[in-house]
Amino acid sequence: MGARQRLNSRYVTGILIIAAVCGVAADSWGIFAGVTIVLAAILIHGGNIRPNPTPRKPRRFRRR
Repeated sequence: MGARQRLNSRYVTGILIIAAVCGVAADSWGIFAGVTIVLAAILIHGGNIRPNPTPRKPRRFRRR
């Protein structure tokens, strides 16, 4: 497992823990689902969770 996958899995674990705490505090599955979706969307939009690897740009070699 690469570094990107490990980091993504840690972010997802953190999301689920935070959502579970909120869901238990509110005693609601809806709160759990809502917090999970909102946190995942924020982290994906911010670039912290990367579902696909970013493609490398082709390198240009200079002629001498």
